[in-house]
Amino acid sequence: MHHFFINPADIAGHQVSFPRDLAHQIIHVLRLDEGDQVAVLDNRGNIYEVELVVDRAARTVRGNIIATSPITTEPDCHLSLFFGLTSREKVEWILQKGTEVGVSAFFPFRSSRTLVKSESLSAKRLARWERIIREAAEQSGRGRLPELHQAQALTHYLSKVSESYSLGLLAWEGAQTKGESLHRLLQNFEGDSIALFVGPEGGFSEDEVSLAIEAGCRIVTLGARILRMETAAMILPALVLYELGS
Repeated sequence: MHHFFINPADIAGHQVSFPRDLAHQIIHVLRLDEGDQVAVLDNRGNIYEVELVVDRAARTVRGNIIATSPITTEPDCHLSLFFGLTSREKVEWILQKGTEVGVSAFFPFRSSRTLVKSESLSAKRLARWERIIREAAEQSGRGRLPELHQAQALTHYLSKVSESYSLGLLAWEGAQTKGESLHRLLQNFEGDSIALFVGPEGGFSEDEVSLAIEAGCRIVTLGARILRMETAAMILPALVLYELGS
């Protein structure tokens, strides 16, 4: 069944009004028709089973709600992924796969070794990234859309860890002998939010690791092999959710 995120304002009573872009997708791309059923999500934790009412002449689509239930696919723990600014292709891959894995919020950052040094992101690029997140969330059956935040300096984000999260974890290749075990760290974890930091292609500098420790982050290792940044950005949240049973 196809999934669509809809503005809650477009859900009234037992009916759903699909905006023009989704109506076009339903009619001309997916070629759905009168009586077909889809799933609608309100980004508030509810999923609606909807029967379509299609007016091809007017190019409009409405839906009659058949059933409503709470969504059960969201992790109990809110994971925020902080990753270094890099090429467009890698960022888009991280956003897509991170959404599928279960990341709740994305925070791109600039650090001493990021390939991209400017924190400025155009409205067009942000809109494309948000669309990638939406499509991945619909495809994977997410109940809520992950948030995408504007890029900031790494130091800015580190300064918010202790006040905003139950736990901060920074994956560092230099932690193979000094890093802590994810299993031991999360064995008795009872918080509701974790900040996950993954370095850029050149990794974190020693000074940045020291700043992270001062900010309250725990340093973890992802194993003996050196991972690409986009691989680490998927492995870390996946391992955390596995350890938390999600």
